[in-house]
Amino acid sequence: LVDVAKIGAGGAARLAKMALRTPDPHSLFKGELGIRKATAWTDAFPLSDVKAIAKALDGTINDTMMTVVAGALRRYLIDHNASVDGLTVRATVPVNLRPLDEPLELGNHFGLVFPTLPIGSADIHERFIETRRYMKEIKESPEAVVAYSVLQALGMTPSDIESVFLNFFASKSSMVLTNVPGPQVQLYLAGRPLREIMAWVPQSGGLGMGISIISYNGGVMVGVTTDVGLVAHPEEIINNVYIEFEALRQLAAEARARADEQGISN
Repeated sequence: LVDVAKIGAGGAARLAKMALRTPDPHSLFKGELGIRKATAWTDAFPLSDVKAIAKALDGTINDTMMTVVAGALRRYLIDHNASVDGLTVRATVPVNLRPLDEPLELGNHFGLVFPTLPIGSADIHERFIETRRYMKEIKESPEAVVAYSVLQALGMTPSDIESVFLNFFASKSSMVLTNVPGPQVQLYLAGRPLREIMAWVPQSGGLGMGISIISYNGGVMVGVTTDVGLVAHPEEIINNVYIEFEALRQLAAEARARADEQGISN
């Protein structure tokens, strides 16, 4: 399915690693799907606060929001008496492969990566470090390009075969998660200011949860959509997002205070 001459030996090794990953463990977020969906979303967090947290903790905006999501999911599982000891789950994350300066064209050009969310880490700083490590490993690998090659090949196969492979790769994760940088200027619709933007990530391959992180005009919002047979009230996860964001903001403030003290002592 993959032209090894194009992606090279590193890409072939990454494809093998992707295919040989064990399925994600059973949890409240993964199981047989029904028909009904439910959704909830946050108010906008100041993007300046997200950037300040990332800078104080020596990470990125993506590291920060992924850590917040991991902590929110951890709290949900604990609240529902589920075991979290040592638990990690993967997310399927679409990655845009278009150059930012490329003219807009119809059609998709994205690959997939499968970052790990360290839900089992009880300490929030440890969770941030683990998340940052997982994301750094993915950034330095050809995983997104390899997945794009696979998706291209699958698009040319009969639908029955395509479904088999999509289900196979979906079994390696528990949710679809996307972090989309939206426009950072005020947009208008029919002359009226557009206050907020929220997008819902599509789920396929039997995945019952989608988490959307999107920034717009100086704010960042998080949305969760779930199969009600798995998570009946996604607003519980959203409430946990607020708690985790505040905890991470406090951690960043402590890190800045320590840095200031060291600067004064030096």
